[in-house]
Amino acid sequence: MTYEETEILGLTALAHMAAHEEIITAYLRLTGMTPDRLKDSATDPATLGSILDYFLQNEKRLLSFCQAEDIAPEQIVAARRLLPGGEITADNI
Repeated sequence: MTYEETEILGLTALAHMAAHEEIITAYLRLTGMTPDRLKDSATDPATLGSILDYFLQNEKRLLSFCQAEDIAPEQIVAARRLLPGGEITADNI
């Protein structure tokens, strides 16, 4: 997976969140971000990593996203590794 593909996947995850009010509301509460701050930092690699982490932390949410976007869950894991804080361990999945 290239870094460009990782960014696209992160933005796809953000778009999926934005289309599902309950998902984005929970993400904003969890992170303490405002909608404007999220919009302003949407291309920040750390924000994209945080978004992918959010999906990786809940199997049901992850699988729903992957099914909706026709993405293999392994692609999310691979993309997450390329972003800041991307070392995936049993503690952060």
